[in-house]
Amino acid sequence: MREHRLICPNSCQSCIRLGLSCEGYGSIWAKPLGPAAQVFKQTEAPKRHRSSLSPTLSVSSLPSSLGQAFSTHRCVLSPPSSEQSFVSQSSPLPDRDDPDKVDGYVRDLVPCDQLVVGSPSPSRIISHLSDLDTHYLQYHMERGSKLLANLEIDENPLRSLIIPRALSSPLIMKALCAVSAIHFSNRAHYSWCAENEGANYYIDTMRTLRSTLAKAPGGSFPDDAILTVALLCKYEIVRGSVQQWAVHLDALERLVISRGGFDNLDQETAEFIRGLFVYVNNVARITNRRKIGNSIPSVESLGTRKLDIYIGYTEEILKLCARIADLPLLSSDFVALGLEINTIDTLLRNWTTTETKHTIPKGMTAATISRLHMVADCFRDAAYIYLHSILARITQDIIIIIIEPPSPSTRPPWNNLISLPKAAAVQRLLQRIRTCSIDDNCEYSALTFPLFIAGCESETQSDRSLIFQVLTTLEVNFGIRNVQRVKELLGILWRGGKSHWLDVLEELQWDLILA
Repeated sequence: MREHRLICPNSCQSCIRLGLSCEGYGSIWAKPLGPAAQVFKQTEAPKRHRSSLSPTLSVSSLPSSLGQAFSTHRCVLSPPSSEQSFVSQSSPLPDRDDPDKVDGYVRDLVPCDQLVVGSPSPSRIISHLSDLDTHYLQYHMERGSKLLANLEIDENPLRSLIIPRALSSPLIMKALCAVSAIHFSNRAHYSWCAENEGANYYIDTMRTLRSTLAKAPGGSFPDDAILTVALLCKYEIVRGSVQQWAVHLDALERLVISRGGFDNLDQETAEFIRGLFVYVNNVARITNRRKIGNSIPSVESLGTRKLDIYIGYTEEILKLCARIADLPLLSSDFVALGLEINTIDTLLRNWTTTETKHTIPKGMTAATISRLHMVADCFRDAAYIYLHSILARITQDIIIIIIEPPSPSTRPPWNNLISLPKAAAVQRLLQRIRTCSIDDNCEYSALTFPLFIAGCESETQSDRSLIFQVLTTLEVNFGIRNVQRVKELLGILWRGGKSHWLDVLEELQWDLILA
């Protein structure tokens, strides 16, 4: 176990909670990046140093199979028992500053005691890595890389790209181990040891990243730094952060822009970062009223793209959801708002999964493609629900300004512009869920957003029970703790009556991420 350190005044909540020192964010994300920017708080140099990694090492250096080092767990959706309750009437509100302190109904109901994740006895497969590094590298290879994407393919960049880069970059290795440790913690019954080690790796990554960015000549930040920030964003999502992931996402955008856009990264890195950014950025705008950046130059020169491990067939739907998120900006101009609603509805109605041409990656089966189509169709249903929900929120704001109490004559007829009613969209989405066996195929991990928005707008206990069960299945199977945050928020909504979910998020001061 690594040594504990004094806590920095600017510590993040994760480090405060674990009693560790924190490098802090300094000014890196608040000010334009420059070659001499002191981006993190300066602290004493670490006592231990690892030797430089050999650039000749690659995935082929690792064993092709690690046997039974990591046992697998499969959770399949099953009907609820009559005794199971999915909402506790007495559960407290989550802590605004540190949601990990929640001891309410959600954590009690997650069947983590059913989860078995073997702790490996790591072989020293790379002589210059510590046992701990090897442990988390092995875990990432065997389990993490397959569960932290929405599509598993032979050339999964979480293995084919990240592992070789990590073997030649101590910075990326630290970030990879941080992600792997926190994911292992989630799947190993919230292991305190693994969570603590993940936080230590995170802190070490921040320190090394600060030094790397400060030394970059002329602001020419290396690919390693960009990949590292992407992994830090993943770390916070896997941890269930409701704030800090946005800091890293903003930093990722700034770093890519500083390089002149995706076209100035090597193609493999560009494809990976683009997919992650498009996915997380557009999903982020669904639940965050503040403007999330979206100004990275286009990547049309990349040509026909492979099906991305995050986006799949959902890219156009994600971008339409981002447009829906911007509808409140038009609320003072009813004509412009009506035209935009009509345009969005037309695009949703005419959308198909074959609208955009993709190269099918090696190793994809017909069953995998079928699951991707199902998930994308759920996203379209969810986009309709989200459109109705945002319009209801806009109408609520307008009615409050115009008249109290509201009368039917004051409600703008925007819903008449939407071809699919909200209730029909909810039922269509849930019917897709009912007819599938939601298991541990990673394509289903993308269902968090559709289930969330359906849960926000569902009104019957049977629908809510189904949504809660499927979310629990996702949480257990994929080990991404933001699903727990979704369940916590839905529990508050279902107990609290008619509050709009955006109002509840504002009250909690959460930047909920549905990626």
